[in-house]
Amino acid sequence: MALSSNSIIHFTRRKSYLRGILEDNFKLKFCSESITFNDPVNFAVPMVSFCDIPLSQVKDHIGSYGCYGIGLTKEWAIKQKLNPVLYLQAGSHLAESLSRVLLEYRKNGQDLSGEDEHMLNILRYSKNYQGDLCRAGHRTIPNYRFSDEREWRYVPTKSQVKTLLLGSQYMSQEKKAAANAAMSSVRLTFEPDDIRYIIIETEEEIGYFLDVLRKAKGKNYSAHSIERLSTRILTADQIMTDF
Repeated sequence: MALSSNSIIHFTRRKSYLRGILEDNFKLKFCSESITFNDPVNFAVPMVSFCDIPLSQVKDHIGSYGCYGIGLTKEWAIKQKLNPVLYLQAGSHLAESLSRVLLEYRKNGQDLSGEDEHMLNILRYSKNYQGDLCRAGHRTIPNYRFSDEREWRYVPTKSQVKTLLLGSQYMSQEKKAAANAAMSSVRLTFEPDDIRYIIIETEEEIGYFLDVLRKAKGKNYSAHSIERLSTRILTADQIMTDF
């Protein structure tokens, strides 16, 4: 059995979020990250995240990130310049090196040289190999192995957004709203033929999402695309019981 999938999947907890993706592609937003180099450091990165996990092994991921998702081809991911996350072991030599990159960014802010920006980009694709998983409104899972998620990530370039990374000042609601509003027009786009799966919670929602695709037909989806995608709708219930 393959350890990775030929598609990558973005999961979300809300039906409305999946609808928005189908109608208007992926909107980027700043996501909070906490990386322990020697000590924990909190910052935020503009991104869209996916997992590279076969459907037969994705049950735990659904429990952590939600019952709604969209799977896209690996070819699409490569074309859009996504990349797997670099997983760091706290206290390693590499973690210490990237800690220095973050320190330099904090000293110089947006006045970074081109080479410094490239180093910062490595940090934006980094995550701890293992640590506590903290999600708003949900219990903290200690010693969660993030590497099991096989995350792929899209982060924009400086030509797309003004700010490549935000420090702990981002944590206020006002700062968060302002940062996301500043890149509200940026999209990670896909075509109907790039879609491998549409994952919903229950069979009762199939009609709802077919209506979503039909209403978006003039802009994004042909009648043929809708017919093809209707055969690619899976439910979280199916995945939990049949895979």
